[in-house]
Amino acid sequence: MKYTIPILTGQKVRLRPIDLTEDYKAWYEVSQDEKMHLWVGNNVPTDYEEIKELLNLYTKYFILWMIEDIKTNQVIGMMRISYPEKTEEGQVAGDSQRLHSNYWRKGYMKEARKLIYNYVFNELKVDVLYADVWEGNINSSKSLESVGYRHFDTKEEYFKKYNRMQNKLYYKLKANWWEEIFVTSSSSANINRHPNCGH
Repeated sequence: MKYTIPILTGQKVRLRPIDLTEDYKAWYEVSQDEKMHLWVGNNVPTDYEEIKELLNLYTKYFILWMIEDIKTNQVIGMMRISYPEKTEEGQVAGDSQRLHSNYWRKGYMKEARKLIYNYVFNELKVDVLYADVWEGNINSSKSLESVGYRHFDTKEEYFKKYNRMQNKLYYKLKANWWEEIFVTSSSSANINRHPNCGH
């Protein structure tokens, strides 16, 4: 199934479809932030080719948005939603993101989440979003919980990057939980249809 990926605009951020021919440069710069890689599987990239391969891989599994700072138009992060699948719980999708550490705890990610989740629940009709974080990644856990995610499971798993066993925390966000917390309004996001498509 193909998805028309919209531009989503808030007060602090603009989320737009990725341009593989150009965005690898900006994403390379964002990815030089060592703090951003502390709790994820990959390391700081060493060249453009590594970034190009990574972004091409992402497009096979995710609907992608680049996060731009409204004031500067600079790319500061990425939002990823896996292609929705039908399950016993209804339409479900995975949720993950990256944000340069210069923008942590300043409201950028919270606004980006609100824009994305309004779209995912209201337009894509997803019923449940899933996310996971390694135990100890307090910032990510707090970020998820601040928008309604609930922790439902913990599993000890192998953290390959650090060659150790560690607890991974599993979260989910149901559409009705989201609606209970945030009242969706047409003014909360300006959605413009964009010609770029996902798969």
